[in-house]
Amino acid sequence: MGVSKVRVRGRQMWRARVRQGDRVKTAYRRRRDEAVEAERELRDELAREQRPQPAAKEVSNEVPLFKDFAEQCMTTYFAVENRPRTFREKQRMLKRSLLPIFGDMRVDEIGGREVAEFKATRRATKTRQGTPLTPKTVNEELSLLSKILKLAHEWEVIDRLPPLKRLRQPPTKFDFLDFDEAERLIAAAKHATSPWNAMVPIACWTGLRLSELRGLKWDDVDLVARRIHVQRAADDRCDLYPPKSHRVRYVDLPDKAVAVLKEHRHLRGDFVFCRDDGSILPTHDCESKSKAEKDDSPVMKLCRKAGLRRVGWHVLRHTYASHLVMLGASLMQVKELLGHSSINTTMRYAHLSPTSRRAAVDLLDQRDQGGDAGGDSVGQANETASNATLKTVS
Repeated sequence: MGVSKVRVRGRQMWRARVRQGDRVKTAYRRRRDEAVEAERELRDELAREQRPQPAAKEVSNEVPLFKDFAEQCMTTYFAVENRPRTFREKQRMLKRSLLPIFGDMRVDEIGGREVAEFKATRRATKTRQGTPLTPKTVNEELSLLSKILKLAHEWEVIDRLPPLKRLRQPPTKFDFLDFDEAERLIAAAKHATSPWNAMVPIACWTGLRLSELRGLKWDDVDLVARRIHVQRAADDRCDLYPPKSHRVRYVDLPDKAVAVLKEHRHLRGDFVFCRDDGSILPTHDCESKSKAEKDDSPVMKLCRKAGLRRVGWHVLRHTYASHLVMLGASLMQVKELLGHSSINTTMRYAHLSPTSRRAAVDLLDQRDQGGDAGGDSVGQANETASNATLKTVS
């Protein structure tokens, strides 16, 4: 075996022949160097064919049940990507709303009709107070369902995603204290015990979330530079994690906040607002234990002393943002101070800005002004528009 000269149908050719066991492979070429190359290729081909092939992997066509796949998502995705408190909330939501309806269905059996029936069922469900579930609650459940199904699609468990149209949701309403009400609350806080006498005013003047106030340490407070470094938050189990959306930020302090923190300075421990022994404030010390007045949170008790309606800690955050906007701060400045991940969240305060609305309406008066400033501004606006048109055309 090898390369040899032969005649094929009266023509002289070069033959490459390779034998391996009882198998023979042959190729014909016009030139000897081509036949030598063909011989090498034949040897490689025979070697590949003799090489043992790996056993074919058995592929299961069985699609898992939703309850089994959802549990897999919880342990391999949500437990890693979410904060512990968020993870626990999703676990409760899964057990409360999704598993009773979709638990025994295969993942690929969840389609548009099943989702529509889920929305109808949840909207008809009553809360403990006897009121229907809000669209916001149902949409949060749909969001969790959507993420689980998207993971099923990414992990090639299903071939297509069902339509998941959310319920129409009315604009989010929020409460805040006006300037007079905030002053009355802060005045009442002066007579409260520690840490509430300082924690309530600081909440009004910094907009920190309750979890961020509980996790605030003295190392995060710079009274000389007049700012706070918000880099951690405490969850409901008193564990410390990065703030919401992992957005570490600086919050500048007004002079009155600096004065309160200087007076509040203590040596009981690292936490700015803490228990008498210096330990972190647990959630149940800060929030209401029930709707009864006797179980009111510290901030609600101060509201009653100040003759105000009972509000929670997050209303103080809304108060901070609302006052900034009403005093002329831009929405982008407020977004950075609050640590919002999107400007869309901050836009809820846009209607409170008097300067932006007034400035927009004043544009209508510029054309009618007799002064040079008005004419110049209108002329510049017209010139800018003309230049933009010319650039577009060219």
